[in-house]
Amino acid sequence: MLRTTFDVAAYTREARGKLEVDDGAIIRAATASPGSAISEVSELRRDLEFLHRVESGALTETRTMYSAWTVNEARITAFIATWLWERHWWASALRQLSRALAASEEQREGAPRAVSTLPPPRLVAALRRVYVQRALPAVGVGWTWLAGEKVTAGHMARMAIQEGSLQAAVRALLPRTVHLPEVHRVLSELAERRTPALSFFRLEAIARITRSPGEAIAARLVLATGGDPMRPAGQPVADEDAALGSIFRHPADRSAMRAARFEITRLLPGPDPYRSLLPRKRHRLFASCAPAVTKSGVPVGF
Repeated sequence: MLRTTFDVAAYTREARGKLEVDDGAIIRAATASPGSAISEVSELRRDLEFLHRVESGALTETRTMYSAWTVNEARITAFIATWLWERHWWASALRQLSRALAASEEQREGAPRAVSTLPPPRLVAALRRVYVQRALPAVGVGWTWLAGEKVTAGHMARMAIQEGSLQAAVRALLPRTVHLPEVHRVLSELAERRTPALSFFRLEAIARITRSPGEAIAARLVLATGGDPMRPAGQPVADEDAALGSIFRHPADRSAMRAARFEITRLLPGPDPYRSLLPRKRHRLFASCAPAVTKSGVPVGF
């Protein structure tokens, strides 16, 4: 069994649980904002709803991991039990934020907001949904026989990228919440709470990828076939194109998003298929966001 420097026992003891949100403070601040800020509040609410949907997908990701060899890794299963509990509360906080902003919109406009919808169904997305919901528990057993422990490197790599991407997304929203102090406080704490989980997945992924060529190849295959890490189990999320374009509107934020992936993919063989897995709009969004790197190939800031 692989052991990194991450203290799983300490993590399980120190998990903080529910993140309190003052709905009233958010509604008061949002309704007191000038008229020019109404559209910005609406966009922020939509972006938070999108992040809530991705955050809530942790259980789907866990099903994917537990349908393969990864379920045999005692340290990982012990960590994930607490991590799932924490992500439940992170998702709950994002939902409270979006609902409070929606309530402020209704108070100001006197009408309920529009309901988000999923993008038009695509054959690939439909097939993936059927695979995850129906076939994965049976097909996943094949991974155990074919890849064994090596597939765990891919699962850890995928979750490291997802955790890093979600942290980058939350941090990208902070400058837009300066006039909403309670939203800013909650998002700041959410980004900070995510750091231990990100550290665990990165340490596990990098240790396994660099341990053997077989694990590096397995990680590349998991990333290539698993779909976009910002889609739970690769399944499309409502408003994803509009929300991602809004969240990562600045070059620095897009670079942080790209760096979250590059921290892992720089260690893998072959080209990174990331851009080819994205819808066309998102392909253009991230095409110019490669992070600045040092001479050793490490993104600046790591």
